[in-house]
Order: sequence, then structure tokens, then C-alpha cells
Amino acid sequence: MSKINLDTLILYNNIRSDMLVQAAVKIFNEFDYHEYISYMESEYYQIQRGLLETADDAGIEGTYWQNYICRLIAESENRFSLLSEKGHNDQNIRALALRETDVLKKLYQLEWERVGKIFLDSDTGVCTMKMMGKSRPGTNRNLLKNALELKDPQATVDGLRQYYEKYGCGIFESYQAFVWDEGLVGVRNYDKITFEQLVGYERQKDALIENTEFFIKNYKANNVLLSGDRGTGKSSCVKALLNRFAGDKLKLISLNKNNVDHLYRIIEMAADRGCKFIIFIDDLSFDETELGYKHFKSVIDGGVEAQPSNILIYVTSNRRNIIKETWWDRGDNGEVHGNDGMQERLSLADRFGLVITYTSPDKKEYLEIVKGLALQEGLSISEASLTEEAIRWDARQTGRSGRSARQFVNHIHAKTMNSADQS
Repeated sequence: MSKINLDTLILYNNIRSDMLVQAAVKIFNEFDYHEYISYMESEYYQIQRGLLETADDAGIEGTYWQNYICRLIAESENRFSLLSEKGHNDQNIRALALRETDVLKKLYQLEWERVGKIFLDSDTGVCTMKMMGKSRPGTNRNLLKNALELKDPQATVDGLRQYYEKYGCGIFESYQAFVWDEGLVGVRNYDKITFEQLVGYERQKDALIENTEFFIKNYKANNVLLSGDRGTGKSSCVKALLNRFAGDKLKLISLNKNNVDHLYRIIEMAADRGCKFIIFIDDLSFDETELGYKHFKSVIDGGVEAQPSNILIYVTSNRRNIIKETWWDRGDNGEVHGNDGMQERLSLADRFGLVITYTSPDKKEYLEIVKGLALQEGLSISEASLTEEAIRWDARQTGRSGRSARQFVNHIHAKTMNSADQS
């Protein structure tokens, strides 16, 4: 193999500056010159430590080294990957990518077996070890692996471009869900709840799914306010969207109410990307003394800058009008135009194109939810006993809701299993 010159990498600068890649290139460039590279033993083992420390569950069917190279390619945010993510094609940038695929392929194909023999490490070398994992055969990054193993450089470039277009690049390739903490923080183990697991509220679920489907298909879609009683599944429905549309480059960014003034920063960062974003604010409400609602209102409708077409804002609130209203607001509070002040506070909810209301279930609906959840859990208990226990549980709760039904089913499931273990 001819020597590798990392300095020729213009697009994939993250690979050029990567310490493990630099150490590997140093070893192989020296090895191709002469085989006396025993003085590089420390670099060799440092690479192995680095491969183990950075290995993740999104790996390919290949060695630790091949996984590492595919990861660097997937996470590279460069002119080529960003344009590809948006489905755009620039012939000049493509020409650069075509040239750089030669280096990428050489890095992927490094013959670590030859080097391992020099260090008497053929059997335990991490670089040549195959990664193990149940999810690995179906991982998306196997598409990168396949592209790098193609002989035709043009086909390799096409494969990389198609990968970025379908799955994104950088942090948005690596994660589906995020929390905002003065910056995006990826969430690996986000809630995997599905709509099938959410029993009841079919009308509300259908409306939310339909609006999001319009969004995914680039049709006009609305910001959504999910309002109503606590524990009725508002937040769970939003989280379920991420699993429903997981293959459509949909990303969920969770924003704390206290950071509402950061909305512009998030929108600015996500606006020019090729992914779809739902900014999710859970349990939003404002007291009458808070001015944050004015900022929030200007962001979702009426601000100087239009809301980008790849971003929607989904909010849950136990209050239909979001802003706390008191009897003082309805009486003579000394404000000359009191009704204007009230309308100002109530207008925030009107900025949402779609308002979906969740109400606490009545006794019949509550028992139906319990039965549905029990069926999902496969509980071996008679319907009569289940109903009797559920009514007792309900009598001890502060309010009837889908959440309390789930808590009851969890309890009765554990109780049933414990009885079976004891017997």
C-alpha cells in the first residue's frame, strides 16, 4: 500500500486531525519503508486503548478499526456531508470528495494483521478484533462499510452521499433525541415508548400523528399545544413520535421551560440542516409576573424571523391558556384597559395552529385503559379480579389518569410475579 498523506484531506479535516488516525498512519508509513518499527510499540497500544474507549453500539459488522473509521466518516460535518444531508449536489465539492475517498479507503483497509505480527500481538490485537453486538448486523453504518469496500471511487462517493442524505451527519447522525443545556447534548437511551403502548386517546393520537406526517412530507404543518389534565399521556405521545418516524431523520430537542429564551439559538442552529426537528417543551406555564411568554410568543408566531420549515414546536401544558390566570385578572385590578391585558395573556395559546386536548378518563375509560395495558403485559388474572383491584387502586389515588392506570398495572404485575415466585 502506498503511503498515506493526511494533509490532502480538506473536507474530512476531523480525520486528518484525529490522534489515533495520525498514529496509525505514522506506523504504516514507516512500516512500508522498513519493517523495524518496534520503537512504535507505545503508539500501537495507544491506538488499541483508544479504539476500546470510543467504541459505541452503532458499529458495523467489522473490526474495531473499521468501526472507528466509519464512525469518523459518519460524524464528519463538512461541506460535502452537509450538502448531501440536505439532498443537494455541488460538482466542485463532489470532485473534492472523490479525491479524498482514496485516503478514506486506505485508512479503512489498513492491514493490521501484518503489524500485529511485529509486536507478537496477532491473536489479541484490538485493531483486528471483530466487534460483537446483537444490533450490529442491521446498523445503518453498514452502508458506509459497503461504500468503502466498492472498487469504483464514483460509486463510493455516491454511497457516502446517499448515507448522509438518509441519516444525516455529525451529531444528528449519532443521536435522535437531545436535551438543551447551553448546547445540544445527545441522548442515547431515550424513551422507546410507541403509540401502540399508549392505550386510549385515539382521536388525540391520530391528530398528532397526522400533523407530524405532514411535517415529514414537507407539507404545511402546525406548531402543537397538547393541553389538559395531568397524567393523560401528553408527553408520552410526543416521545412516541420519535419512534414512529425514526427512519425519517426526525430529531427531538427537549427544552426546559426555564431556557425558553434560548429558542432563537436552537432554531438558528437547526435551520440550515437537512433533518426535521421538533422542539419539545414539556409542562409549560407562565405566572402572570413572568415576561418570558412574550419572548416565546414572538418566536412561534409574529417575530421578525420566520420559523424555518424544518422546525416545529410542540408544547405540553396542564393549562389551556398556558399563562396562569387569577380572579384578580377578571375583576377590577386598576388597569384601565383590563380586557386588553387579559387578551394579551390568553393570546399565547392562539399562536398554536393545532391544540389537542386531553381530559381525565371517566371510570369506564379508565378500566378500558387498565385492561389494554394488562393485555400488553400478558397478565394472568381474571377480568373480574383485575377490575376489582383497579377500582380499589383508583380510590386511593389523587386523580384518575392514564398514568395512574400504568402505575396500577405495574403494581399488579409485580404482585402477580411475586406470588408465583413464592408458590
